[in-house]
Amino acid sequence: MNTTQRNTLATLALGAALFTAPAAFADATPTPAPSASAPTTPAPAHTPSAKASANAAYKAAMEAFRTQMQAYVAAVKADHAARVTINQTFKSAVDAAITAYKAAIAGTPTSAAKSAALTARQSAVAAATSARSAAIAALPALPTKPVAPTKP
Repeated sequence: MNTTQRNTLATLALGAALFTAPAAFADATPTPAPSASAPTTPAPAHTPSAKASANAAYKAAMEAFRTQMQAYVAAVKADHAARVTINQTFKSAVDAAITAYKAAIAGTPTSAAKSAALTARQSAVAAATSARSAAIAALPALPTKPVAPTKP
């Protein structure tokens, strides 16, 4: 018997053992029958009045969601506009510091003048950075995004 036939026979034997094993290990005790006095769960109400009230509740929840979403979008736009203004102010302050530094080192200044101009530029950039950080920290926190209601 070659290797392929032996592997095929082993696979068939293993498969037969797996398919017949569950019947041998089945529990011999029968499951109890449901009693007549046990309450059954009510069937879902698919009556027209139940559907109408569910649809009305969904429409009201959807209107509230739309209102909340409009307020959320307005808050996000206001936050973005405030951040743009803060960043423009920061950029103009840094640009002014760089321009003043370039003007101070134009020509042939002494090393002391270059050092003083560099220190002034660094302190101006640091002041602009701290002002920007404080302005961003002072912004109000964004509200949480509203969640759409689920359909009935």
